Amino acid sequence: MKRNKITIGCLSVIGVALGLFLLLNWLMFGDHSTYKSGLDKYEYLPTTASDINVFTNLNLANIFICDFSMKEPEFKVFAQSNSWDVREIESPKELFTATSFNNKQTHIKHKIKNGLYYKISHRNNGGISVAYDRDNGRGYIFRSSR
Repeated sequence: MKRNKITIGCLSVIGVALGLFLLLNWLMFGDHSTYKSGLDKYEYLPTTASDINVFTNLNLANIFICDFSMKEPEFKVFAQSNSWDVREIESPKELFTATSFNNKQTHIKHKIKNGLYYKISHRNNGGISVAYDRDNGRGYIFRSSR
């Protein structure tokens, strides 16, 4: 009888520990993504932005990707207000788009040859890339904490 109580107690502790491990794993690495397309406004963008596409995944990587239409002078003001020192693109840059990430086509990136670009990377591979494509009048933001 005492042996059964010990066995049940041990199994209960193991079951709770396993459940917590699985929950933590899901929270950190699970797919918590959302995708919105063709928005007229988005809370983190200026009101002058339009045709906005946004992909977010709020797991450990904390990915935020958006692309939007905006005139270049307005984009420069937006970049400056966020302390993004955008510079002229000297060699082609490739950025993820919200749509390609949502479609799990992360190998497809938008190439920008004529525009503005800013990037900062952290040692853990996180950071932010910001660009403006003059050829299509769109801004691009990719941010990740990992």
